[in-house]
Amino acid sequence: MSETTERALRPGDLAIRCGAVGSLVLVRLRGALDLATAGELAEVLATQLRTGRDIVLDCTGLDFMAVVGMSLMIDTHRAAHVRKQKLIVVTGGNRAVLRPLRVARVDVMLRLAGTIDDACAQLGYAGGGLALGASG
Repeated sequence: MSETTERALRPGDLAIRCGAVGSLVLVRLRGALDLATAGELAEVLATQLRTGRDIVLDCTGLDFMAVVGMSLMIDTHRAAHVRKQKLIVVTGGNRAVLRPLRVARVDVMLRLAGTIDDACAQLGYAGGGLALGASG
């Protein structure tokens, strides 16, 4: 991993952990993605887009996702497309993520995957070790 950032998690906080593996970067989220925390994630995603790597956004650890989270995913998806990169959102069946995506019909716009391995397969990446540790 070339980069890992994480801070202590309090109620309403968002923990962001990211690391690059080959031509991919995994960004793992834990906590709440809302108006108070979206700016930090926006900065991380913008930085990762500038690397030229495809992004796997692991949302399985989110407890809550507001509309601003969906907007950020859409914006990142569009920016990645312009740069000929891909964004894949890993949901893992997490209702806190899937329900708002489905209600707003954003799920048909984004590339979704059930697991990190599924996301890697969609990107044609067969390498292991992308999970950044199981404790997340």
